[in-house]
Amino acid sequence: MIILTGFAGFIGSQVLRDLIYRGYSVIGVDNLSEGSSIKNYIDVLDDFTPIYADIADPKLLDYLKCVTEDIDSIIHLAAESHVDRSWNQIDKFVHSNIMGSINIAKIGLAYKVKRFVYVNTDECFAGSPQPFTEESIFSPQNAYASSKASADHFLMNYYKAFGLPLIITHGANTYGPFQKEKIIPLAIENILKCMKIPLYRTKAYRMWLSVEDHSSGILAALEKGKIGERYCLAPSEENELYTHDLLQMICEIMGKNYENVVQLVDDRPNYDLRYWMKKDKAVLELGWNPLKNIREELPALVEWYTKNKSYF
Repeated sequence: MIILTGFAGFIGSQVLRDLIYRGYSVIGVDNLSEGSSIKNYIDVLDDFTPIYADIADPKLLDYLKCVTEDIDSIIHLAAESHVDRSWNQIDKFVHSNIMGSINIAKIGLAYKVKRFVYVNTDECFAGSPQPFTEESIFSPQNAYASSKASADHFLMNYYKAFGLPLIITHGANTYGPFQKEKIIPLAIENILKCMKIPLYRTKAYRMWLSVEDHSSGILAALEKGKIGERYCLAPSEENELYTHDLLQMICEIMGKNYENVVQLVDDRPNYDLRYWMKKDKAVLELGWNPLKNIREELPALVEWYTKNKSYF
């Protein structure tokens, strides 16, 4: 039996489907906040046990005990993840990303789980010399990344002090169906609604990892990762694009003129200009091999959002 936090989110729902497909029994925990939706998992609702609760709720362990006495592993994916919103809602991010992670760690220790996978972000390394690797020093540049980095430190403390069987992954910018708020769905939605697309003035590089590849990396860490180690989940380097070029591609696919639909806005505070991460350790130790290419996937993704306008 596996606990999956954040199962109703964009990445979490993909991990949920992949776990079910591989035959795992899953208990999902999610509070259905901004990034979550029942639409993300309605097709597999009968194949797992959902618990709708705050991961920071101290009574969560009691809720889980009512469902099962046996938990083998935990994948902790739930988090507040919207960078712009994090500056104005720091208390919420601290509550969910830090206090929630500590609570889930305590649950892992209570159940004496064999493996605890914490899904972190490449943004923790933002101020480090590039390229980012598992040895890079944390230097988060925004409130979201700071909360994720803080949780990482707390979980490492639990690993060293109490034997929490911790494995950490750092995922690159992820794209795919069912995503909300981020640049790709926002651009498609705004074009469909004949609205301008807000874009930061300064060109920034991002590595784009498909949600399927990200999920396969998380499960590879679960099944093959070494306790106490971290793994960077990045796509091949041809999947690194300027955000401006990415929007240009979306505009071309949707038959729109880039200059007519994009509105340049001031950069957010501490705007990170590049996340360049190396996947060598994950490939070598996990046998992980990301297969998708965003240039090839983007037309189908635009079509999915166009056909699923109600998702917005």
